[in-house]
Amino acid sequence: MDTTIKQPTSSEICQANGLDFFISKRGLYDCDGNVTGYYGLFNDKLNKCIHTVKDGYHVSQNAEVVDMVLAGIAPFGANLSVQKAGVLNEGRKVFIQLAIEGMSKVAGDIIKRYITVIDSNDGSTSLSVGIGDLTMSCQNQFWKFYKRGNRMRHSASLEQKLKELPRMIEVSLEQSLKQIEIYNHFASTPVTRELAHKMVNHVLGFDRTSGSIILDEKSARSIEKMNNLYSAIETEFIGKGANMWGLHSGVTRFTTHEVTPKAKRENIKIESQLVGGIYQMNQKSFDFAVRESGILVME
Repeated sequence: MDTTIKQPTSSEICQANGLDFFISKRGLYDCDGNVTGYYGLFNDKLNKCIHTVKDGYHVSQNAEVVDMVLAGIAPFGANLSVQKAGVLNEGRKVFIQLAIEGMSKVAGDIIKRYITVIDSNDGSTSLSVGIGDLTMSCQNQFWKFYKRGNRMRHSASLEQKLKELPRMIEVSLEQSLKQIEIYNHFASTPVTRELAHKMVNHVLGFDRTSGSIILDEKSARSIEKMNNLYSAIETEFIGKGANMWGLHSGVTRFTTHEVTPKAKRENIKIESQLVGGIYQMNQKSFDFAVRESGILVME
């Protein structure tokens, strides 16, 4: 009996995750019907223009991106598998989440590690490969995209991308392991309540020690946001101890469970975690924790 696990095709992945739409390049005209020399990139499923480009722009389709990722992970065998994929901001960007085989441990926490590939349909960003993790006990999520060795210009040829992507994924696998080492260093670094105040200030721009003049100027919603962050930190201190891992986890607990983006479009929470406001807050927390722990991290 053949026990080989059949991997999904790019078509199956696109259909299952909402990537089954085409991007068309349509000529744009001024109000007098004259050719402008510019083209609109349309999400044909929505019949909506998501960006404007010049004639030389080469359109890439979602299936091509998925094909490229599947080819890129092939050398890693069962160590990597497609977990999920999706559309960001009406198709302007797409992401593919790859699960890394096995689990890692930080102090008493079990961590599931991921690699995420983001590419743009509108040419606004480079193809980027980042790392992520999920703390199983509390479902806290954290993602990071390093600048060095993990980005590829959109002008790169398909042949070059197919050649470079496995290397980018390999770099990300190494960074993912280093991330676990950093977390374990966090877990062995004790923190004080004063440092917790500084973390809140670094993330939000103010904290409970900021003084009445500053706090009185804050809206009720801002004060509630601050109090929710303190509550999340306290919860993680109870579960993980008064250490840097608990402090950073307090922020990721807050951003994972308490922060809701204002926009209502599809996958907005994932979008914010990968490229938006939640991502920025999490990076502030991570950078603060790294600096206060005395760790040297290469970007």
